[in-house]
Amino acid sequence: MTPRHARPANSRKKLLSPPAFGLWLLLAAALTGTGLSRTPPQAGSQNQQPQQQPGQYKIGVEVNMITVPVTVRKPEGGFIKGLPQSAFRITEDGQEQEIQTFGQEAVPTRIAIVLDISGSVRGEWGTIKYATRRFLENLKPEDEFSLVTFNTETRLKIDWGNKTDRLDDVLASIYCKDYTNLWDTIYLVANDVFRGIREKKAMIIMSDGLDNNSTTAYKDALAAAARSEAAVYVVSKTNAVRQAYLAQQEQQGWYAGVPEGVFLDADMALRKLAYETGGRVLYPNTFGQLGDIYAEVDEELRNQYMLGYVSTNTTKDGSYRRIAVAVKAPGAAITSRPGYYAPNLLPSGKK
Repeated sequence: MTPRHARPANSRKKLLSPPAFGLWLLLAAALTGTGLSRTPPQAGSQNQQPQQQPGQYKIGVEVNMITVPVTVRKPEGGFIKGLPQSAFRITEDGQEQEIQTFGQEAVPTRIAIVLDISGSVRGEWGTIKYATRRFLENLKPEDEFSLVTFNTETRLKIDWGNKTDRLDDVLASIYCKDYTNLWDTIYLVANDVFRGIREKKAMIIMSDGLDNNSTTAYKDALAAAARSEAAVYVVSKTNAVRQAYLAQQEQQGWYAGVPEGVFLDADMALRKLAYETGGRVLYPNTFGQLGDIYAEVDEELRNQYMLGYVSTNTTKDGSYRRIAVAVKAPGAAITSRPGYYAPNLLPSGKK
């Protein structure tokens, strides 16, 4: 995060209109041009499944299958593995749901790596590059990743795939500067990068955690992340930055003039973002610990149970439905997303 007080009063970038906006994602020439729009995708997890009928023709049957990744940990740490389906119970808005799909085996995952390249991370960019490269090179062959960077602009540097041959050149071309559009970026990655993706999804954000330039409101970024159904993991330096600020608040530096409460508010916002999407906030003291953090997230994604159910609430009204997962395992700590947005197929203006 670069300090807002250093920004000229008239330099705040406005979000462009949807036709020209396209996420400000400037694709490299080798990538196909993906038209990215700021119009939110339709919420929900609808799949069209063909059903054979007696007349030898097929009709589409809309199925509102909700998938819920669930992490189950021991009280002392570590994962509880090998639980049967009968150990789990899911309710939606208080109504019990029948679990129809279940498994713990690792499933293919789409992972969006989202890197803060504002001026405040310039000194640690070398370690960020190294850890990011190692993480992506060690993904499973069936996984795919995309790479997004952000400061005052959000750029899609590498589109979905599993090849890392361009990674070094892409990372070497990045120079860290400017301010931090964190909420803008979360909104855009959720709506555009994850558009149409049905596989298991995760967004890993590396940032000092302090937005100082977005025109997107936090609540809109939060809602977009929840609608995307991607678990958001935030590698946040807000605590480390806060300590550095308190130690140097009498000196002119990156965070001079920032009230201490700003750090606390930012941390609470990140925690809520992670909670609402079934992810976590992780707190390295330096980005030099990023390799361990990446490994921790990877291990969690590989050890999640995947539960699926068809909601008994068939109303397609776009409302938010609360999910609660319970497990029969003494002392177990459960992490899962607490809800989802239903599809909205009602005529405009109706509830």
